Amino acid sequence: MNSDENKTKKKKAPAAEQNLFDLPGERKKAAVKSKTQKKTKAGGKKKTGKTEYCWWAAPLMTLSFLIVAFVIMTGFREYIAYASFRDEVSSALNDQFYEGVCVDNYEMTGFGLEDALSAFDSRVENRYRQRSLCFEIGDEGFLITAEELGYASDYDSVIREAWNFGRSGSLEERYRSINQVASNKINYRVNRRLYDPEKLREVTDNVAKSYTREVKNAGVVDFDFATRCFTYADGQTGTYVDAEKLYTDACALIENGGGLLVVDVKTIEPEFSRIEVENKYGMITSAVTNASSSSNNRLINLNLACKAINGTVLEPDAVFSFNEVVGKRTESRGYTVAPVYTNGEVGQDIGGGVCQVSTTLWNAAMKADCEIVERHEHSRPVSYVDKGKDATVSWGSQDMQFKNTTGHTLYIVAYLREDKRVLIEIYGELFPDGNYIKIETKTTRTIKPGDPERIYNPLLSSGEEIVVTEARTGYKAEAYRVYYDKNDTELSRSLLCYSYYKEARAQIEYGR
Repeated sequence: MNSDENKTKKKKAPAAEQNLFDLPGERKKAAVKSKTQKKTKAGGKKKTGKTEYCWWAAPLMTLSFLIVAFVIMTGFREYIAYASFRDEVSSALNDQFYEGVCVDNYEMTGFGLEDALSAFDSRVENRYRQRSLCFEIGDEGFLITAEELGYASDYDSVIREAWNFGRSGSLEERYRSINQVASNKINYRVNRRLYDPEKLREVTDNVAKSYTREVKNAGVVDFDFATRCFTYADGQTGTYVDAEKLYTDACALIENGGGLLVVDVKTIEPEFSRIEVENKYGMITSAVTNASSSSNNRLINLNLACKAINGTVLEPDAVFSFNEVVGKRTESRGYTVAPVYTNGEVGQDIGGGVCQVSTTLWNAAMKADCEIVERHEHSRPVSYVDKGKDATVSWGSQDMQFKNTTGHTLYIVAYLREDKRVLIEIYGELFPDGNYIKIETKTTRTIKPGDPERIYNPLLSSGEEIVVTEARTGYKAEAYRVYYDKNDTELSRSLLCYSYYKEARAQIEYGR
């Protein structure tokens, strides 16, 4: 019996030592009491005295309960934490767009990156690329797409940016962002250029240019100087497309989805018909001077000068120069010696008489409303025109020039008629309403010469006198350009030029 009890004590002792509920310092006392109690029971003897009270049992049981509860709660929390961690990992390692991530308001959930790029390109971007403008011009037309006009989009980089949402930072930060966007969506915007302005401008400008045609009025094609007849051409209807408006309309249309663009081609009718033009052209004016008293040599010179001028076409704003057109008067060119005025005296020189041609032409040009550039009066009045209407020339010193300020082309006909008249005719667009111009002059002053200048000549006998130069009266004159209507009513007048013909005393040689 004692032997069995001793065996029992040996087996249970270790268990009492592993009990994590023993308090520290009480383990030895507890072991002694246990041995004493067991010996009493084994001998069948009961030790007298009061039973010992176990005051520490209740606290120990309470502590044990708390420890167990703590262990259970800790385990539960760890389970919950693990479950949450498992969800975080699962969410963070998702190989699709997170819920709530949008691109251009398109939900990307359920797509992997490459699938999203492919789907967005074919389903969204392609619609923008294929936006088209259909130009309609009458029965013709053509279509051009946004892709051909330089369409561009950053959708690829935007989708990749959206894909990277929630894929950076700590696991906790990523999980928080993913959960937040699931309830509050995030939208990434794609930037698009629907067209390159320069390319679209080039297209619309080419359309406008192709369907713009200059209107042509009926007008003069040619002038026959021999027959004095004009050749006319019919007018041509023009078309016009406003290039700036076409470009603006095209921009607005493609930005609003594309569609049909009807090109507005305006028709422009000629301002004048051929019949109207034929009635507007003819001989504007003419001037004629009498050369019937001229010598044969002088007539030759007049004829050569007229031939040089005949056939002149004077464009608007061009200047006519007599010396430049007629050229130098030389024997090699057929000119002959004829009377000329030199310092108021009559002399002889090659080309004498051409001043009558320059004078006649000047009068015609002034009546055609041209502008004086250069003009000189003679040293003394000439017989073939009124004082103030002459225009002398001299190679290398004096020229007669005028400018075509009419705004229209002038055609000059010049010839010496058989009746020995110098005739200058100017053809072109007629003055409106039958109006015409005359050159009118007036002598503003007559200057008498002084007493004759007497010069002694020893070769003359006593009382003999010779008039070397005759006295010459001087004059001042003014020329006016006077405008008349078809009823010969004066409309206005303007001063053209002044002329001064210097007086001269007679020179008389005498003997004694």
